[in-house]
Amino acid sequence: MSITLLRIIRWRKLALILAIVAIASAIVAFTACISLGTFHTISNLLTTDTGNVMIIYGANARSPQTSVIPLSVYNELMSMEGVEAVSPEVVSIALLPNDKPIVVRGIDPSSLKDFVEFKVLDGAFIDGERYFEAVVGVDASKRLGLKTGNKVLLRSILTGSFIEVEIIGVYESKTSLDDEMLVPLQVAQWLRGLPPNAVSMMRVKTSGGLLPRENLSGAVGGGGAVEGQASKASRIISLLFSVSPGAMASRCVARGAVESMQEFISREIKLNEASFWSIVILVFSGSVLTINFASTLFVLDHAKEISIIKSIGGFRRMHIMILLIVLASSLLAGLTGSLIGYIMSKFLSENGLLIAGTYTIKPLMNVGILLASAGLASIVSLLSTKTALDSLKA
Repeated sequence: MSITLLRIIRWRKLALILAIVAIASAIVAFTACISLGTFHTISNLLTTDTGNVMIIYGANARSPQTSVIPLSVYNELMSMEGVEAVSPEVVSIALLPNDKPIVVRGIDPSSLKDFVEFKVLDGAFIDGERYFEAVVGVDASKRLGLKTGNKVLLRSILTGSFIEVEIIGVYESKTSLDDEMLVPLQVAQWLRGLPPNAVSMMRVKTSGGLLPRENLSGAVGGGGAVEGQASKASRIISLLFSVSPGAMASRCVARGAVESMQEFISREIKLNEASFWSIVILVFSGSVLTINFASTLFVLDHAKEISIIKSIGGFRRMHIMILLIVLASSLLAGLTGSLIGYIMSKFLSENGLLIAGTYTIKPLMNVGILLASAGLASIVSLLSTKTALDSLKA
């Protein structure tokens, strides 16, 4: 019976079904990688290599990046027991000469290096002492064609201010900073139009579990402390340009890096992780219909042969063998398609073709997504084939 069955199967038709299963799995996996990767990328815009990091920003700001808080908060935070490091930062968006946007982040290099491990791929890193120097992340360098030695005129989208900086290096951090340009704090303040005593946000690294969030929020909740004795904060202030005033927050909050961005996504974009999963499910639903249609046609195309075998009492054995062939081959096709979908998303990402705002989307792929995409496609194919066979049996 098995030899007879193998002879009557139209393998070209089966190959077509498996191709459809593979394509459907590739589409589902590609959509899952991109959708969940988008959510993951945005959620992790402020994450770093180190744990126990909180973000301080204005309570009424849409996001930490759009916040304006007093730089004097730095002194208060550094005086608190349990605080290991603080990094004041200013975030601005500027246009390059080709009118492409880039996030320009003003930093104090020595402070940020307490949070992120930078690997200089070319040139050198900024030291914060020379105003008109900048470094770019490896992803921004590839996507925007920025190289060491380039002199770039930046035009602020927010204020229209201009400034020319020289790129002295390209770095890699394995974080979202790889899509940004880093400049001395005062350069970003100029582009953002902030006063010398204001920044966008601060990263705070605390000793594991020793400093509750409530203590941080209480310390900065009143808008920051008055200036204390000379410190790194006052040294930074003394180096700043004099720029136009900005509207500072009257109250600050302390939140986790991922939490702060997910709140922004939920509040401003009206999306959450479930929304991105819904997109995947919608695409999968369309794939189900395609797989069901193809599997049914495959069985109906063998209706004559099945009727002959049925007449000699071999339907049951044939029924089981067809289902086993379909299950094994569709599972293999599903796994192949899922891998293809992931590879496609990875290729587009690495070539700068998947962008969320100014950030490269990092496709999210794990064993669960791979097996789910392949498994669901093969199960649909199996059930569709069984339903079609049952209809012929009757």
